Amino acid sequence: MDRITRISRLYPQLMSGMARLRSLVHEGMDLTYNQYKTLMTVADRSVCTLGDLAGDLEVAMSTASQMVDRLVAKGLVDREIDADNRRQIHIRLTAAGTSLLEEFQRGMLARYRSILQRLQDPEQEALVEAFATITQILQTLDREGEERS
Repeated sequence: MDRITRISRLYPQLMSGMARLRSLVHEGMDLTYNQYKTLMTVADRSVCTLGDLAGDLEVAMSTASQMVDRLVAKGLVDREIDADNRRQIHIRLTAAGTSLLEEFQRGMLARYRSILQRLQDPEQEALVEAFATITQILQTLDREGEERS
């Protein structure tokens, strides 16, 4: 079987497995995965504009704005108008947002630990190495795609 056929058959299985893993790891969160991803993006940047957020999340500005609105309503992020450019909005985590992310991280680490404990040591290492390999290859593809655009 050639590589193209193999990857076309493996991809749906991989995505299904990743969805199950994500639901296990994010179990009990009072946020959608997209809200969590938004919080993580804001946390990584400390402060970001709506445009930066939309670009990082690869969504339309209106979608990013709606996500931020929901997180503002939950008290997890603040919107602040830039004093020098009133059209520019800065988004940052609130103390509650920071605390929630820290709590999520602790819970997720515990759930990853629980998942890995179901496997023997060689399988654990193989899974971690597979994640590292996939991540590295996808980053290479992203960089190549950016260079071509």
